[in-house]
Parts: sequence; C-alpha cells; structure tokens
Amino acid sequence: MKLKNSVRKKITIKGTVQGVGFRPTVYRYATGLGLTGFVLNTTDGLIIEVQGDDDSIGIFTDRLKKQPPENAVIESFHVHDTLTRPDSTFIIKESINSGFYKEAEIAPDIAVCRDCLNDISDKNNKRYMYPFTNCTNCGPRFSIIKDRPYDRANTSMYNFTMCDSCLAEYTDPGNRRFHAQPNACPECGPVLYFLNHTMKNKNPSALFEETAELIRKGMIVGIKGLGGFNIACTPDIDTVDRLRRIKKRPGKSFALMARDLPVIEKFCFAGELEKNLLLSKTAPIVLLKKKNDLLDHISPDNNYLGFMLPYSPMHYLLMNYFDVLVFTSANKKDEPICINDSEINKLIDEKIIDAALSNNREIVNRADDSIVQVVNGRVQTIRKSRGMIPSAFATQITGKSESLAMGANLKNTFSLRKNEKIYMSQHIGDLMDYRNLKYQKQQVAINSELLGIYPEKINIDAHPGYENFNETYGKVFHHHAHALSVMGEHGLLGQDVLGIICDGTGYGTDGRIWGFEFLKIGRDYNNFSRTGQLEYFKLPGGEKAIHETDRIGISLCRQSGIYPDIFAKNRIEDVRKLIDNNINSPECSSLGRLFDGIASILGIADIADYEAKAAILLQREAENAHDVKQSYSVNLDISGSGYITIRHSTLIKEIINELHLYDKSVIARKFHAWVVSAIMQAISIIGPERVVFSGGCFQNKLLCEMLFDNIKGTGIDFYFNENVPVNDAGISYGQALL
Repeated sequence: MKLKNSVRKKITIKGTVQGVGFRPTVYRYATGLGLTGFVLNTTDGLIIEVQGDDDSIGIFTDRLKKQPPENAVIESFHVHDTLTRPDSTFIIKESINSGFYKEAEIAPDIAVCRDCLNDISDKNNKRYMYPFTNCTNCGPRFSIIKDRPYDRANTSMYNFTMCDSCLAEYTDPGNRRFHAQPNACPECGPVLYFLNHTMKNKNPSALFEETAELIRKGMIVGIKGLGGFNIACTPDIDTVDRLRRIKKRPGKSFALMARDLPVIEKFCFAGELEKNLLLSKTAPIVLLKKKNDLLDHISPDNNYLGFMLPYSPMHYLLMNYFDVLVFTSANKKDEPICINDSEINKLIDEKIIDAALSNNREIVNRADDSIVQVVNGRVQTIRKSRGMIPSAFATQITGKSESLAMGANLKNTFSLRKNEKIYMSQHIGDLMDYRNLKYQKQQVAINSELLGIYPEKINIDAHPGYENFNETYGKVFHHHAHALSVMGEHGLLGQDVLGIICDGTGYGTDGRIWGFEFLKIGRDYNNFSRTGQLEYFKLPGGEKAIHETDRIGISLCRQSGIYPDIFAKNRIEDVRKLIDNNINSPECSSLGRLFDGIASILGIADIADYEAKAAILLQREAENAHDVKQSYSVNLDISGSGYITIRHSTLIKEIINELHLYDKSVIARKFHAWVVSAIMQAISIIGPERVVFSGGCFQNKLLCEMLFDNIKGTGIDFYFNENVPVNDAGISYGQALL
C-alpha cells in the first residue's frame, strides 16, 4: 500500500487567540489526526506548523476555522507551504516573548463556567469551595495580565508555583486545565483573608460563613473580585440608608447581585435576551423593569433595577448564603474602584466599610462591572468594562497610524488606535476628580505598553475647559464624535449620514453649549455641517444650573413669557437678574438641560444631586402614563437656507397651562412624545437616507422605544450605538476615527 506524501503547512492566526484555550484545542485536533509539528504563542498571535498528508491537514484547518474555542475570535487565518521536518510528535512550544509590535488580542475576564462550578460544589473535589477555581474556558484574563503573550509568567499568577497535581493538569492535553494560565488549587494558589476582623481561620468554608454572618448583622463588607473590590450588604432599608449616607449617594441606584435567575424574576421582568445577557460569559449588570416595589428603595428614582448574577467562584460561594445583595463598586464618591489592600483599608479607616474579604492575587488592571440594557430587542451598552475590555473594534480605515483619543470629561474612557483597529479602555470615571485624571494617565501608559501602541498623535474634545485640553492636540467636536461613534460601529464611514445627537453638554463650533443637534456628515467624515438644533436658552449660573435645575426651569419660563406658581417670586427674581445682566449665563441647545427644566416646572426635581437625576425622574413619570398618546405642539422655524430651529416657547406655554389639568405623569409622557415628534418632523424636512442617533439622552429607554416605533416604518435606515456606549463613554471611539 502506497503511503500518502507528507507535506508541512505553516498557519498564522491573529485575533483573540490567547487565554482562551486555543493551543490545547490545536494540540487535540492535531494529535487526533496523527499530525506532527508545533503550536506557540507570540506577541503577534498564534503560529502553527503541521505535517502530515494533505487530507488530514485539510480536515485540521477546516476544523480550526469552524470549531475554534468558544471564547476565541479569529481575525485572520493564513496558511502557507513550508519545508518538511523530521518531527515525530506534535508539541506546544514555549512562547516567544519578543517583538516591538504586539498583535495578539487580549481576552477579557470570563465568567466562571459550569464545570468549575461543579468542582467547587463537590465535597470530594480538591477545589471544593476554592474561590480561585478556573480553567481554559473561564476565569481572569485582562485583570491579571502584565504583558503579552498571555502566559503565566506575564500575569499576577507568576508568584504562585503550581503544585504537582495542578502541574499535571496543566500539562495533560486531555485535561480542560491544559495550559490554563491561572490554574491553582488550595495547596498552591491564592488565599483568602479578612481585613479589620479577628478571623484567623484561612479555611474558605469558615471565611464565607463569617462573611455571611457579618453581612446578616447589617455590616457593610468589601469583597475582592476580578476587577476590583465591591461593597456588599443586605438590601434591607436600614442598611441601604446607612450605605447611602456613607457613600453620599442619597438617591442614585445601587447594583444588585442575585443568587440565580428565579430570584431576579421575583423582582423584575426579564426577556430571553436579558436572561442570556445575565448568563453570558460577559456577565454584565442588566437593567430590568421592576415587577413590584419590593426593592424600590434600591433605585427610588426610576422603574428599573440593575441586576447581575455571580460571575466568579468567589461570588457563587458568597451567594450560597443570600438571595440578593447590594453589590456596588468599592470606592468613595467619584473615585476609581479599589483594587488592593492599601486602597480598601482607607475605606475601613474612614468607616465607609466595616471589614473586607481580600486575597493575595494582585489585580493588575482594574475594571468596574459593565452595564447594559435591552432596547427594542437590541443590546445597548451603557458602561463597557469588566468582561468586555479589552476588545478591538475593526474600522473601515486603511493606512498605518497609531493614535490616542482622550475621550470626554464625564464617563471617561480613552481609545488607542493602531492602523485599522481601535481599542476602548475600561470605564475611567469623571475627570473633574483629580484621582480619576491620575488613573486615566496611569491606564493610558499601561494599555499603551500592553497593546504595543505608541501614539503618534492625540485627539481630544474641543472644549477648552476640559481637563485633557491641550492646544497642540487634535480637537474633535463633542457631537461630531458622538455621530462618528455610531458610524464607525455600523460601517457607515464615507456614506452620507444625518447625525441626531441628544445629550447634556457638548462644546459647539460657535462656542456655545450644544445638545440637540442635527449634523450632516458626508463622504469626508472628518467634517460636518449643522443643519438643525433646539432653540438656545440660558443656563443661569452655568454649571450650577445642572445641579439646581429650577434655574433652567425659570430660564425657559422667562423665554416663553409665562411662569407657573411653582416657583417662588424671589427665586424667579434672583435667576432673572443673572440672565438679564448676562452673569455667568451661557446659552445652550441641550435636550438634557431641557429635560432638567421641564422636570423642574413639573415640580419633579429642583435639585439634582447626581448626573441626569431630573431626566431620570421625568422618564419614570412618563413611563407611568403608558396609555397617553398625545404630544405637545411642535414649532419648527425653517430659514431660507433650510436650517431648522426647534422652538420651545410654545411647548413651555402648553405645559404650564396643563399643570392644574393633568397629572404630571401625563405631561411628562406628552413631553417625550414632543421630542420624538420634533425629531421626526425635522427628519422629514431634511430628507436623509440614513440617520444615526447618539448621546446620553438615548439611555432613556422610553424615548428610544417611542422613536423606534415612529421611524421603523418610514423606509429610513437608522442606527443606534450598541457595542459602543451611547453616552459620553463612547466619545473616545468617535475621536479615534479621525
């Protein structure tokens, strides 16, 4: 019998191919087909050489393409002929840790898999109740990596030498922990311990029992997770009130962790897509509509609860003792999330938390929990962080370029671009706090080195008052970046697009504050023209008006010439003086600020102690009047050149005239309908083929749903942000496209 000729192929694969079990999969496929050769990680990705007959190699390459590891993302797959060698086996070679350019993608942290959960639940398993259990299919990735390629020596697991048993798993091709870099067990891996507590026993079972007991007694406890510490406490009203006082967070929502899906469904409605998100490897916080008022005090200002499920063995072991816990980021107001004992001890010293359950596995890259919601059957990202970062966005851009985009002042992220790819950072926070600004600078340096991107240019927001402003950097106007963030995500660069941007604050080309804009963007997407806007109104006191929203309400009433009796006469007089004398009263065209003003006129909110509080309260009221279909009158002023100005004076007059006729929820609903009607009428006049919507106002689920219902039958192609955050966290991505 004649043997088939032996050939050798070299395969190079790029993408998310490290930290996802790709080498073990390659090994199993190759040895199963009797092929010889090797596989190794490099800073560029994965290199494979296989030798055998043509048919077997064809099956091998086809299987790799069609059945890669579950968490892998293949971006390129190239096969080349190479010279045969006298190999007798197939091996996993030691990684190559050299090269200036790093192309291999870094996997995000992955939620614990079912097999590992079975391990920690089995009393006969060596990992019974071991909170650092993982395998090639799950566990920490980005949070522990220091450099590429993704090997144990380049992670914070380097100091933990595997015991003989773990090493046997690590080197056994048939084991699911084959080349699992964070592999560990109670004998050789990280350990738990208490801070600010007398508990000396290191036994995990006793530690979790004690932690649960402290929480049951009403204590507020820090729990070290994958990307940082969380604050955990029971959701009872007294404990939550204490937490609000401590964190200076009187009304803003807290996130919740539930034991399982049936628990969540006791409190919230959850569709199939929402359930899939909760159970996904990303395991984000999912905003869900309340089913009842049992946990109303957790999010008193809106109709939603932010729920997540346990995503690490640590959380599963803790949630064995509870149905629901408040689970919020461990930090002081506006600070970065704590990631080490030094930082969490400060919260203990300042009596923000009572104790902390920590461990000795270093968190290299901090990452808050990601947040999503489902709108019109699509996932809308609100915060992109743990489980989602880092991830590369492919663009339509060609040519070699390395750049940095610094993002916006609020909800900051930054983005690093290398050629046709853009990498968004994890959530940084609001840069007005110097600690977040310092964190941003640190993370820029870390991510740049980790990703092998060394920026040749820097883009920033054009606002001259922003913390990152520098005359020498490229300046991108805020709302242009918002529109580009949708265009880039949906492959619309180079096409004619109308961008409709609705948010709170953005610096405009005329030096005023924009926020309800219609921008035409053509084939040259580096430029735009403004073709419509909300009528300007004054912000008396400037930034102060965002927090004292009655200032905006009075300003709108002054412009319309009518005042409701809700405002005190002396308050009206004080605010009018600021406007009449033009004392710190900039003009704005912001829909976010209009929401604030309407909320104030309705008596819903005169003070906003956190961002967008008034708008959130107004949305809640509008959702409570779901049977109302009417809208207020839309008054569009169209110039000779076709420029559209949405006048708001008629709106304000109609609202004030109805204050004593209808419940405020009815008025709030009609106002939402007015916004949608104004947008739709403007679209019909401008006549675009495709429209993109972006900006923080579109976090308003009701507004998006009403808009979707009105536009879906028009034949117009329309797009919202989905994977890129719709709020200012998506600005850096838009900036990076220029």
